[in-house]
Amino acid sequence: MKLTRLRIEQFRQFRRPLEIAALEPGLNLFTGPNEAGKSTIVAAIRAAFFERHRSGSVDELRPWGDASASPTVELEFDLGGEHCRLTKSFLHKKRCELQWGRQHLDGAEAEDRLADLLGFRHANKGVSKAEHWGIPGLLWIAQGTAHDIRDPVLHATDHLRRALNESLGAVASSGGDEVLAKVEAARNELLTASTSAPRAAYAEALKNESVLDAALQATDADIAAYRRQVDSLAALRREHAADEAEQPWRDFRAREQDAAARLTAIQDVERELAAARQQAGQFDERLRLLRSQLDNFAGQEQDARQRRAALETAREQLAEATRRAGQWQGQHAEAAARFEAARHGLRLARQEDTRRSLAAQLAELRQKARDTGARLAEAEAVNASLRELQKQAASAEIADSDVASLREQQRRLDEIRIQQAAAATRLRFALDEGQTIRIGDETVSGSSERQLVDATIIELPGLGRLAIAPGGLDLPALRRAAAELGDRQSALLQRLGLASLDAAEARHQAQRLLAGDIRAATASLKSLAPRGLDALRGECDAQLARARETENALAQLPPAPADAASLPGIAQAESAEDAARHAVEQLAGQLNQARLAAGNADTSYAAATREAAAAQAQLDVPERAARLAAANAGLTDALAQQAALAARIETLNRQVEAARPDFLKQDVERYRRSAEQHEKRFAERRDALLKLDVELQAAGALGLDDRRAEIERDLAQARRRSTELRRRAVALDHLLTLLRAKRRSLTLRLQAPLQKHLNRYLQLLFPQASLEIDENLSPGPLTRNGSQGPETGDFETLSFGAREQMGVISRLAYADLLKEAGRPTLVILDDALVHSDAARLAQMKRVLFDAATRHQILLFSCHPEKWRDLGVTARSLESLKA
Repeated sequence: MKLTRLRIEQFRQFRRPLEIAALEPGLNLFTGPNEAGKSTIVAAIRAAFFERHRSGSVDELRPWGDASASPTVELEFDLGGEHCRLTKSFLHKKRCELQWGRQHLDGAEAEDRLADLLGFRHANKGVSKAEHWGIPGLLWIAQGTAHDIRDPVLHATDHLRRALNESLGAVASSGGDEVLAKVEAARNELLTASTSAPRAAYAEALKNESVLDAALQATDADIAAYRRQVDSLAALRREHAADEAEQPWRDFRAREQDAAARLTAIQDVERELAAARQQAGQFDERLRLLRSQLDNFAGQEQDARQRRAALETAREQLAEATRRAGQWQGQHAEAAARFEAARHGLRLARQEDTRRSLAAQLAELRQKARDTGARLAEAEAVNASLRELQKQAASAEIADSDVASLREQQRRLDEIRIQQAAAATRLRFALDEGQTIRIGDETVSGSSERQLVDATIIELPGLGRLAIAPGGLDLPALRRAAAELGDRQSALLQRLGLASLDAAEARHQAQRLLAGDIRAATASLKSLAPRGLDALRGECDAQLARARETENALAQLPPAPADAASLPGIAQAESAEDAARHAVEQLAGQLNQARLAAGNADTSYAAATREAAAAQAQLDVPERAARLAAANAGLTDALAQQAALAARIETLNRQVEAARPDFLKQDVERYRRSAEQHEKRFAERRDALLKLDVELQAAGALGLDDRRAEIERDLAQARRRSTELRRRAVALDHLLTLLRAKRRSLTLRLQAPLQKHLNRYLQLLFPQASLEIDENLSPGPLTRNGSQGPETGDFETLSFGAREQMGVISRLAYADLLKEAGRPTLVILDDALVHSDAARLAQMKRVLFDAATRHQILLFSCHPEKWRDLGVTARSLESLKA
């Protein structure tokens, strides 16, 4: 099939007619940007073939907003050696006309004729869908669907089989399919389709066989258990009869009682031993008390002797202390008289000394008051001078930073003037006496020199003028810099209220001098009045007040004695008074010590007298002798009883150690447990005999042997049934395998031509690769060389771009297969291969160019630059619409 002309009118965006003529029999490339109408052209071709002209479900074909439009498609093509023209209109002007050579068909007849020839079918109702498109749906690739190959192949499988080969035989025919389906259904009644596991009746038979086999085994186990229980019953009865006759627990109970009796007896001995030990402790305590009592009697006698000796010593000490106190009393009276005379002389000496001191102090205070008054007057004068200096310093204040700025500005001005002088023109002149010339605005005479830094006019009286322009450096720039610095300096001097740097320096120097004077005046004021003028005034007033107080004190002194001149000096009087006081204090101390010693001796004597009397009184108590004799007798008896009790304790202790009560306790426990265990085992065996007897009677009533025979019969029947079904399932499965193998071999005959064409294109993309074809003629697993050798994977696991490329070459292979079978082919690619890299796209161009030698291909793309080397001229839709 070869399209030669296409005309579209009132179809979606093509409101006006669009005609594409002179289509090439091979490759046709159409380009245009998005929304240019490429997919609309493909949709028009699809609608011309797939949609019924009388369908009312194709409203999407009309242009937007044009409810009265009648979408029309007109195609001219060569098919089966005849030139054909198909005209189809939809919606308002519904018609379909097919001119087949000299034959004219219209309506449904024309549509059905094309469907049979091209291999598709129409929808019974509504718009046509993918499952109706058949072979054209496989070869006409819509935008974005090149990677999807399975569904289009599935929809075209029946058409491909009918169109390509009728040699599949019985298996491929409808009758063969029916036989295969019946065999598979019969097999699937017994086995699962995926895992061949038993199911339905076969599974039920196997389950019944398994249940009966388990029941038979359980019955055998019950019979064996019954027999074991019979044997166990006999053994239990023998053991029970032996224990019942022997009754071993009675012997253990007797042994337990004997051990318990011996344990009780030895426990009595232990209690007696404990009582004896307690009594021995009491004897020990009694002996300690008796010995303590005798020791007290002896101590009393010793204490009485010591008290009598102490009393005699205290009497002698009291006599000696009394004698010494009398001696120190006389010496102290004489010293006291001398001390009183010295004190009177010291008072007179101090009075006269105070008089002299107050007179001197009065004179000193008066002189200090005069000196402080003079210092106050001087300080007030210095303070007034300091205030004046501070006022002057405030008026002459200038900041160091301002002076530094002025100095820096002056330094830079001097540098600029030096540069100007270096670059200026020097003018020396020597004029005769009485002659003058004018240099700029200055009139000069005599001999001198000028530096000209600016253009200057020199007037020569009677001769004319000279115009001199200095050269050298950039004097105007120096002038501007000097002017800028001069302005800044003038502004700073104006802010400071000064005329020049010299004035600033003078003020700064004056400020420093004033600061020095202020510091000197402050230091002088500080030396005159360290704490301030107010403090100095207070000090002066205080001195005057103290002078008045001293004068009053002097007036209040008693009159001077007549012998004041002969009085000793205060130092001599103080020395005499101090010596007398020291002597009387020493004698007073000695007297006090003597009196204290006499008092202590008297106290000690009285205490010794009382203690000696008390000690003698204890010895003179009438019952003391009887108590002493009783204590000695009690000590003797207690020692004898203690010795007898110790012998008794030793005897009891040996009895306890020989009896070993701890082992006796263990024997009682051991015999008790042994008796209990035998009694318990005897009772448990009796209960077990009763229970086992009942169980055996119940088991005998069940008829285990009869039950086993019934189960064994049912099991044989179940095994025959499962064997029968197993044979049938194996036979059906084997038959199905043979039929499928036969069908697979016949299918390979159909797949071989397709595999050949597919491999032709595949080698261009994946050298030495192979692609399997399933029985539905769909691409299967792909095998290619990888980094680790051959590798196989599903078609769907490839990248999107690779699947897109495989989808295109698969469709070209189907087209080649159809071409060989004499079926019409037309390949349409709407923006396919957009995800291919440059290398793969170059290979695909080779594929398309080769396929175009056998098929007509309509290629639509929005990337014309990618198809420049396709070997055909690209037709722009924009140009066609224009």
